[in-house]
Amino acid sequence: MSALAAAQAPARPARASLVVTRSDGAQDCPDAEALAERVRTIAGANVIGVGVSAGSLDAPVEQARAETWVQVALIRNFAGFAAQISTSGRRHGTRTLEDLGPSCGNLADAVAVTIAMFLDPYENSPAPTKVPDRVAPAVLAKPKGQAVTGTARARRFYLDGAGGIAFNLLEHSEPFLEVGAGFRASARWALALGGTFVFPDSKLDGTRSVDLRLSFAWLRACARALGDDERASLAWCAAPQLGSLTGSGQGYQNNFSRHALWFALAIGPEVAFRFTSSLSWLLSGQAVVPLLEQGFNVESDGVQNSAYRTPSVAGMISLGLRGHL
Repeated sequence: MSALAAAQAPARPARASLVVTRSDGAQDCPDAEALAERVRTIAGANVIGVGVSAGSLDAPVEQARAETWVQVALIRNFAGFAAQISTSGRRHGTRTLEDLGPSCGNLADAVAVTIAMFLDPYENSPAPTKVPDRVAPAVLAKPKGQAVTGTARARRFYLDGAGGIAFNLLEHSEPFLEVGAGFRASARWALALGGTFVFPDSKLDGTRSVDLRLSFAWLRACARALGDDERASLAWCAAPQLGSLTGSGQGYQNNFSRHALWFALAIGPEVAFRFTSSLSWLLSGQAVVPLLEQGFNVESDGVQNSAYRTPSVAGMISLGLRGHL
């Protein structure tokens, strides 16, 4: 009779509920039912149900009301797969898992193990009694949306150094060097201040020439569009440029040296690849549009001619390093 009673005893109902969302490109990742089955297999017990209504107040009597709600967002990006696990109810917080593999299998297993480890204590202990809110220790509750992974401690300041080629910025394509210091205001937005030095160029006119030099400061704002700072990311940046354009005549009857204001706007993408905890590779491209038309004239036999005029549009491509502080 005891054995019969044990066989007829209902299994302990799940006191957690699971919801899964999958972005474009992540359709081969498991849905909520498949992921919940993996969790139950790993935990060896019915620790989680599926759907926002699992364990709700209007559920059948033999079901228990859910104590914990688990939401998993599965995302595919150019670096691989990522999973954002958010929990609410008895405990709440956020955890991010990533995998660079070509399929979602390894990430799905890691997510299932993480959820099973999180929920297993509920199966091995009796249902908790409700504690009045007025005596609940405040330390047990974490602020909503607070991350519990190392990404919450991401480094916010950085230093950049890069070199590249400027196309049509002066008379010919010339190399340039730039340095900058930045601050990441949030997970998406960053602001940097720096300067660029373009190597001197010359415009030849027979035995005469006009030597050109350009240097400017910039204030760059970037908005991240894809990826994250811990792996790889793509951001779109815009930067006003303010500096000095110098022209010096050589070989003329009356040589000259003049300075003109350089004022332009640069817009383009920036790709960062993190290869250590403190260093990243940077690859960027910018379209440069001068907002002021400047130039230099030369005089020959009493007639003035244009020796140089700023272009209507130019381009800059650079490769560099970013140090995270």
